[in-house]
Order: sequence, then structure tokens, then C-alpha cells
Amino acid sequence: MRRAFYRNLKCVGASLMGLLLAASAQAASTSPNTGSLGAAANGTNSDPVTFAPGVVTGGSDQTAVYNGVSGTNTTVPFQSQLNPGAASPFSIEFWSKPTVTDNDDAPVSNRVATITNRSGWVFFQRAETTGWNFRMYSGTGSGLGWDLTGGTSTLNSWSHVVATWNGSSALLYVNGVLADNTNDPAATGAYNPNVSGNLFVASSDTGSPNAASIDEVAYYPSALSPATILSHFNLASSPTAGLYQSTVRSDGALLQLSNNDVPEPSAMLVLGAGGLILLRRSRAR
Repeated sequence: MRRAFYRNLKCVGASLMGLLLAASAQAASTSPNTGSLGAAANGTNSDPVTFAPGVVTGGSDQTAVYNGVSGTNTTVPFQSQLNPGAASPFSIEFWSKPTVTDNDDAPVSNRVATITNRSGWVFFQRAETTGWNFRMYSGTGSGLGWDLTGGTSTLNSWSHVVATWNGSSALLYVNGVLADNTNDPAATGAYNPNVSGNLFVASSDTGSPNAASIDEVAYYPSALSPATILSHFNLASSPTAGLYQSTVRSDGALLQLSNNDVPEPSAMLVLGAGGLILLRRSRAR
């Protein structure tokens, strides 16, 4: 009886370990979308992507870590709701902790530059004192419709970056405050939306790999207000587990990439409960 019990115990342990490893492997290959678009907008991570503690203080937040090598990125497949018409408002938000810069690093992008007339938008991490650059393409060659730059992109420190588009003009916020609202004089003010390309984290469609930790990438079908943006910046340091993420969802995020490379506590409890049930059955025999 005792020998059978320990044999069953060993089997339960092996089963639980297998489930944990499978969950970890799944998380490593995928950054699940917890926004309203669901799994259709999951991000697929390339093999070199690793994970580390994230920017959100409460809970067990994880950030994806990118090494700045071409091809090391996260790809979200094309979704029409993430690429609305030019007159439709939207916002893009992310946190980044860069480790180096070559003045041409793209933390988040849905640009399509491989065609004659470029479309979509892209963020660039410029030199530390230059800050963050948000570009929207006009649809005429490689011409820009909007070109905003501001804040600071301090190495080895977290920056909160948000760009909003109200259907006719763009704004750039860094660390909760307005960083730039004045379009570059050379830009036309027009916007040509992406109608086919993917969304990338830590690169653009043509390269510009980013060496950084990038966390909490979110997309909203509205132009977030200054108060909401400041609230998100402040909430990241809240000790309340899940408050940041639930607020992002309640503010209408279609895309909210999670980067947890281990099962959530609730999943651990479920696995543990399953193991106890098996053990009790073994004892009953």
C-alpha cells in the first residue's frame, strides 16, 4: 500500500512539473493579449526574448527583454481594429527600460515601409537627451504626416510613453506629462493608416531592433485624456496587485500584452488542488 502511494505521489509530481513546464514554455513563446480583442491579438515572441520583473509594482508582473539583435521581437498579427481609418482616434501606450541606443531603435511600430508609399506609425528611442520620437506616415513616398519628439529616454530606467491621435492631430506624452504637441514643420499633417501590416514590439517592419525591457504595451480606440495618462503612470507603482492591468482594460484597451513566463497564482492553486485530489484517491485505495 505504502509503495503504491509513493509511486502515485511520484507520478503526480511528474505530472505537475510537466504542466508547469508546458505553461512556462507557452508563456515564453506568447505574450497573451488580455485586452478585449483576446487571443486573436496575442503576441508571438521570437526565441531570444527573455523575461524579467516588470514595471508594475503590485503582483508578479513580468516584462519582455529584447537584446537589440535583428529579429528579436514580438509580433502581433494584423487586426483591423488596431488599424482604423485616418479619421478614427486611437492611443498607443508602453513602458520601456532601454539599455543602449543607436538613435534608431523602434520599441513599438505598425509601420509598413516596404511599399512605395509608407503607412502606419512608429516610435523611435532616440539619444537619451533627445527622448522619444513618434512618427505617422503621410502615404506619399516616405513622407511624414506627424513627427513629434520629447521627454528623455534615460538608459536603464523605465519611461512611460503614450501617443494619442484624435483623428486630426497627434500628441506625445512621456512619464505622464505632455512632451510634444507641435508637429515638425516638414510634416504634412496627413495620416495614411496601415491596412495590412503587423504590429511589432522591439523592432519595425524593416529592422531598427531595440535593446530594452518593454512592458505593458496597450492600444486603445480612443484618444486618452491627459488625466487618464497620468493615472496610468502613477498606478504602475501601486502595491495593489492587478490594479494597473484592470484599469487599462476598463479604459478600453483592445490590446494589452501580458508577459508572465510562469503560471499565475490561480493556475498554481488549480494544479495543486488537482494533485491533492489524486493523492487522496491513492490513499483511499
